[in-house]
Amino acid sequence: MQRLIDKMISSHSFLIGLTIAVPTWLYSDHPTIEHAAMMLVLIIVFILDTISGIILAHKSHRMLKTSHAGIDALLRDFLIVVVCTACMAIDFVLKTKSFVYAFFTGAFIGQTFYSFLGNVAALGWARYYPMWLFDWIQDEMVAKLHKYFPGKDDKK
Repeated sequence: MQRLIDKMISSHSFLIGLTIAVPTWLYSDHPTIEHAAMMLVLIIVFILDTISGIILAHKSHRMLKTSHAGIDALLRDFLIVVVCTACMAIDFVLKTKSFVYAFFTGAFIGQTFYSFLGNVAALGWARYYPMWLFDWIQDEMVAKLHKYFPGKDDKK
């Protein structure tokens, strides 16, 4: 979990969470449709990241034989959903409206999307997406290339 938090700091996912925490529904004292929509976005991004990660693992002969990361990722994603749900209770107890929930859920959405883009770039699919996104995730893409294709050229 510490590694995930460190990645969220380096990728500025916490800033994304803070930006998402600002809308007017932030002032709601109880769960709203916006809370459900945000959780749905989080789950959709988890699915995109998982599918792209599975495809990447299947293209890597090294990780295909040794990787149990998919199971770990599903457990991590489940725990993140639990944390986000607990944030609603924290908001209720601390009377912070929906700030804690929006902040953490937004940050997790940002971090998972960052990972998804890293998978997409490592797969060589970057030509189908806006290039400025890949300037943002250069370090994530390089990390994924080293993880799944050690010893290969990083310029994919």
